[in-house]
Order: sequence, then C-alpha cells, then structure tokens
Amino acid sequence: MRLQGYDPVFANRARGSSPSRGRSAGTSFMDQLKSAAAPEKAADSLDLTKTGEGLRDLLHKLTPGSRDVLDRMEAGKKDISQEEWTGLCKELEALGAISKDDFQYTQAGWRVIPLGYWGEDGEFVRYDTVSIMKNKLPDVGHSRGGQWICPDEYDWKGDPLAYLDNWMKSLYSWRSDMARARKEDGSPKYSDFSPITDQINSCQKVTDLVRALWKCEEGAGL
Repeated sequence: MRLQGYDPVFANRARGSSPSRGRSAGTSFMDQLKSAAAPEKAADSLDLTKTGEGLRDLLHKLTPGSRDVLDRMEAGKKDISQEEWTGLCKELEALGAISKDDFQYTQAGWRVIPLGYWGEDGEFVRYDTVSIMKNKLPDVGHSRGGQWICPDEYDWKGDPLAYLDNWMKSLYSWRSDMARARKEDGSPKYSDFSPITDQINSCQKVTDLVRALWKCEEGAGL
C-alpha cells in the first residue's frame, strides 16, 4: 500500500539522520496528534507498584466529570463518549499519571500506526502495513517520524477499555505475523518491533491505571 505524501527514507537520507524528535510548537488538536511520533517518553510520576496513597491523591485531583466517567465505566455503562474518555486521559496526563505518548496512543477516535523502524545501517525498514491499515482511511491521515496518524471512528462503542483491548489484540496479531516473516535466505525480515510494543504497553498501562483507580475508590469509600 502506498502512503501518499510520505517517504521517510527520502526525507532523511540526504542528511543521514533519524526523524525529528522535536515537539510541534502549535497547540491545535492535530499538532498534538502529530507529536505522538516523537520517541522520547516523559517520566511518569505515579508508580502503581507502591502504596495506594498516590492513587488516592490522583482520584481527589480529578474533576467531577472525570470521576463520573470512571464511575460509569466501573458500573459497566457503555455510553462513554470519545470526548469524555479523551478528557479523562488528558487529565491523567496533566497530573503526571501517564506520559504524553501514553495519552496519544490511547485517546479515542485516532490511531497512531508505526510504519517501520530505523535499522542499524541508518535505512528506514518499512513494516508490512496492509493488514493493520485496513479500514483506517490512510488517504486522510497525517504522517510524521515514521508513524501514520489517521481517524478511526468505527471501533468506538462507548466502552473505552474494550476499545483499547481490541486495539491491543490487533497490534499483537500484526506483530506476530511480521515476526514470522522471513527473507529469501531464511533470516527474519524484521529485527525491531519496539514501535508496536510501545503502543501495546501504553494501552495496557492506561487500562491497568483505570482498574487500579476503581479499586482504590472502592477501598476508600469515595
């Protein structure tokens, strides 16, 4: 599949560098989405392996609207809007519970699809993106730093954790398929799946955080 308007090899070969790691200076929604391609991750201030004190403090700092979203999710309601989920995740990012990349990878309505990775020889190695791109409207997406950002309005059913779980399953399946791919000489076709694994980890992290907040809320009687 040809991705219109983007060729990371051509864009970077001339200067022999990897994709830009800078953040966009703009504050528009699309600027924030595009910045998901930057590989560095902000340090998270919340450690779920420690006591529940940080979780309780986080709960108290959330707005009533975000607390309501958590309560409805825990009650099994499947009426969460994309705006409500994105608002909750944005608060969690602002409070240091998740990183900027975690937010970009898990917000509703958009997918960030890795196109490949930079090999040891400095060449961009493209993944086989045919299966993961299916129905992702690549012609209206935006590319930057080896990732494709495109709208995805079809998978949202009002259940944020199911939304993340379905995406993780797609990423796992895609990664497994490519891990089995071989060159003509029998060697592995791809050597680096970290761009995919990073997304899986972010989705799992946000899922675990939501469940931990539920448990903390029950224990505190909030």
